[in-house]
Amino acid sequence: DGFVRVDRDYVAQAAELARAGGCKHFVLQSSRGANAQSRFLYLRVKGEVENLVQAVGFDRCTILRPAVLLCKRQESRPTEWIAQQFLGVVARVFPTAYSVPVETVARAMVACVLQPGEEKVKVLENGAIHELGKA
Repeated sequence: DGFVRVDRDYVAQAAELARAGGCKHFVLQSSRGANAQSRFLYLRVKGEVENLVQAVGFDRCTILRPAVLLCKRQESRPTEWIAQQFLGVVARVFPTAYSVPVETVARAMVACVLQPGEEKVKVLENGAIHELGKA
């Protein structure tokens, strides 16, 4: 319940408030594999929030679907730590395939807001996030 409330409901409410406040371009960080029809809760909720945000009616909506985020966390998540260590090594050989540093995602989010665009909805997958987020 907490995950759904935070990752779907609060985000959808924030989008509605942003639109009511005059926001024209909403940028949403989702996840690779997001799909409202998924059997997996995480991917289903991410897909649902993508649909809800698009339905708000922004002039433009950019959805970023990063792969595994590489970042340092304060809280302990042992399984995630192991995955990040492995993917950090894989990223040296295949830098855009399975992971992305959070700093790259942040730069991509800023860049997509600063770039003019005609598409009502634009979805950026992991490779495009890497490209747009290059320093």
